[in-house]
Amino acid sequence: MSDFTLPFDLRLCNEMDQHALLCCQDYNFGNVSDWFSTFRGGLQGFYSRIQGLQKHFYQVHAWIPSPRTPSDTEYHLSAILFNMDSAIECFTFALNALGNSIYVEGFRDVTDSKSLKQICPTDVLGDPDRNIPPISGYTKYFPRTQKLWSRHRDILNIIFDNHDVSKHRETLYRGGKYRNDPPTGFFEALGVKDKSAESLVFTPMAEIVLVPDPKAPRVNREPTPLEDQILLEEIAIRFCYFINKTVALSLKDELSNIVPKVKKLRQ
Repeated sequence: MSDFTLPFDLRLCNEMDQHALLCCQDYNFGNVSDWFSTFRGGLQGFYSRIQGLQKHFYQVHAWIPSPRTPSDTEYHLSAILFNMDSAIECFTFALNALGNSIYVEGFRDVTDSKSLKQICPTDVLGDPDRNIPPISGYTKYFPRTQKLWSRHRDILNIIFDNHDVSKHRETLYRGGKYRNDPPTGFFEALGVKDKSAESLVFTPMAEIVLVPDPKAPRVNREPTPLEDQILLEEIAIRFCYFINKTVALSLKDELSNIVPKVKKLRQ
């Protein structure tokens, strides 16, 4: 990630979509509830959030020949967290619709407004702190995906908590490090001296520090030792791995457990 480009690979989503299209045909599971449009809508939302994440992550770290205001880092950070959180929500929405095609009882009802509002990652993960189990469909039809999400619960909680705070409470940005590797001639082209106070206005971030427990009252927070700091850049790389693995395992689950009678689309 030397150029701060996140290496997402969503190509397998197309295979998920094509298999779902096969499943929704009348000669297979049918589409009376229009679950397929709901599935595809969630998948398209997922694509958009990943694209938004990539753009904001690149922009906050890139050498761009325009000045940065003090709020720019917070703007990009909050957008990054929104897109991470929302990507997970949209993918959950898509999986729910896909599962609903074959096992209505084990997923949220895609024909009911109240049920649609309840779709969330907790359906996949459960919430041990509140004694909420996962809903049954994921254990039966998406077991690989469910196990992966359980293994990465720590990073998901970091993303969810930080996004909640940036969305509902206050600014998240607390500090970090600036980059010190400007392209040759970057500052000269701007008429600015390198390492001057003015040059800092054009200097992007190298590291952004996240608050370990952002929901705790400020009066209860203690300084975080350097070795325990949570960096956005490390979270982003782990999230990228998590998403790529999620897509791969969800496709395996789909092909293994949602099996249509007719294996190929009829012309």
